[in-house]
Order: sequence, then structure tokens, then C-alpha cells
Amino acid sequence: MGAEQGRFDAQVEEVLASFDFDRVFRVMDWLGWTWANVGRTPTRADLALEARRLLGELAGAPGVLGSGGLRASYKEDGTLSLKFILCESWSDLCEDAP
Repeated sequence: MGAEQGRFDAQVEEVLASFDFDRVFRVMDWLGWTWANVGRTPTRADLALEARRLLGELAGAPGVLGSGGLRASYKEDGTLSLKFILCESWSDLCEDAP
């Protein structure tokens, strides 16, 4: 394993250790939010496993991945983040739009 991969892996562990999976679970449970692949509200362990998968798939390359309300992102500046998105809206103004 290279030094860069080691640093990225350490970032993943730091993000996972500081993320409040219990809080996310309580909100999802209260809302009755289910994941189609498990047919129920995910457990704290399910949430942590999915978060690890999403973060790991970024593999130190800039991008954004999301699933089931979780969103992992890695920015060009080396910032790795994990969010739980309850509601979001945006508009993207394209230059070639009429």
C-alpha cells in the first residue's frame, strides 16, 4: 500500500469515527425511511457499512457518491466528507441553455 493510499485510508477512518450514525438511524427510524435492498430501516451497522463502501469507492479520486441518504465526497483539495442528506434542491445554470 502506498503512502497516498495510507493517508486516504486514515481519512476514511477519521470520517467514520466522527460521523453520528446513531443520530442518522434515529431520524430514519422516526421517518420510517427504508432501504429497498433490505426492505427496512437500515441499522446503525448497515449505515456504517454503506458509508465505508461509499468512501472506499472514491479511492482518493475527486468525486461524489451517494446511496440511501448518505453522500460521500472527495474534493480536489483532499477534503473527504460524509453527509446524510434529508432534503436537497438545486439548479445548475448551463452556458449552452437557450
